[in-house]
Order: sequence, then structure tokens, then C-alpha cells
Amino acid sequence: RVSCHTQRMGGLNSLALSKDQTCVVTVGQERRLTFWDLRDPNPVHVQPTDGGADVASPSSDEALCVAVSGDGKLIATGGTGQTVKLWDFTNCKLLSEGPGHSGTIQDLKFSPDDKQVVSVGEDGSIFIWNVFS
Repeated sequence: RVSCHTQRMGGLNSLALSKDQTCVVTVGQERRLTFWDLRDPNPVHVQPTDGGADVASPSSDEALCVAVSGDGKLIATGGTGQTVKLWDFTNCKLLSEGPGHSGTIQDLKFSPDDKQVVSVGEDGSIFIWNVFS
């Protein structure tokens, strides 16, 4: 089965598949975490990633990368705000923020045991973050 899921405003920057492979989480120029049920063409949930900042504001954080933990409980995002954000997958609550990069975060991944998030920035640095859940 093939279906098309369309972001309303702006482009998509990254996506991650949920553990049960029924949900895709996307981040993009809308500065939102968007949850897509693969059986439905409409988003099932949308969560701002920038604390409600004006999307047009140059200081608002555009998420460029997203990762879902192997156990499916956590989401990590990173982007232009130079901060790794950790979210609860079930209720989309922001759990913690880790500043440290001096440039845009280009990519991030959970470790195989979900105890750490590794992020890489355009500043050439790699950060390893401990995850406490």
C-alpha cells in the first residue's frame, strides 16, 4: 500500500519510524514534531518544538533531525537552536534540553541501549548525552 502524507507549510527536514512501525515522526520548517499514522493521510498529533516562538522569527529553533529510541519511549530532536531536546513519545512532553553545540545540530542517534544520545554539529563537535528516563 502506498500513501502520500503532506506537510502543510514548509518542507520536511527529517523523519523517524516508531518502534511498532505504525507511526512516522517528522520535523520540518513548521518547527513542529508531527506524528503520522501510516494508515491515515492526516497527522494524528502536532507538537511545537520551539516553545511556541513565532515561526518567522530568526531566533526560533528549526529542528533538522529527529530520532526515536529503540524502546519507543523517547524522541530526540536537534537543529538550528544548537540544543538537543528530549521528548516523551506518548504525551509529547519536553523532558529535557541539552545546550552545548556552537553551531547547528546536523544529526543525532540513540545508542543501542537507549542510555545515550549522540549528536553531531556543524561546528565539528560530537556530543554524547546521558539519557535519564
